[in-house]
Amino acid sequence: MNIHSINANTSMVNNQRTGSKNELGQQQFLQLLVAQMRNQDPINPLDGAEFASQLAQFNSVEQLISVNQGLKSLQESQDLMSASLNNSMAATLTGKQAKVMTNEIHLSDGEPVHLKFELQTGADEIEVIIRNASGSEVRRETIPGMPSGENEWSWDGKNDAGATLFDGTYTVELKAKSSGSPVSSMMFLEGVVEKVRFTGDGVFLSVNNIQVPIGDVQEIRNTPKEI
Repeated sequence: MNIHSINANTSMVNNQRTGSKNELGQQQFLQLLVAQMRNQDPINPLDGAEFASQLAQFNSVEQLISVNQGLKSLQESQDLMSASLNNSMAATLTGKQAKVMTNEIHLSDGEPVHLKFELQTGADEIEVIIRNASGSEVRRETIPGMPSGENEWSWDGKNDAGATLFDGTYTVELKAKSSGSPVSSMMFLEGVVEKVRFTGDGVFLSVNNIQVPIGDVQEIRNTPKEI
């Protein structure tokens, strides 16, 4: 009769990842142990010291599994606590002045929209391309060169033909160059946080009718009081 060493089974438990479908639990291990003892060769029985050693190894594996499960539960609790804290803090942002990264702008009642952007270095050539919600280009404008840092340009809400466009959300693409080489730029929006939305995809702030992930917030400050 073939006798398989209990060491092989314990090594298999050691080598498999925690949570694997093939991992032997305590009940399965005991069933295997009983079956092996029943079928051991009477002429060559299991050595007592070796048997005790295998049990100790199995016990160590069980303890490690328990520790890993405990750490996983602790991490989940910390994640929930962190999310709850972030949500509570986000709820206090309503009414605050915010600076957020976005390439979207909202046109309302044909009023001019102030495009704000930051240039890494000065640019001698800047092209602004505005597209509607369907992605169609509605306005392309070349503006004079500007220095590094924060800059601003006002869009009159009209297309290339001079017609006033419908209210809604538009996207802006900025192409800046210096001596023919591209200049890194970042579009941003400044305005009052109108509301905070909690969704399955995260927390979003509504600033000037634009929905922005809270992770894109660059700056928050109190709204200046009117005199």
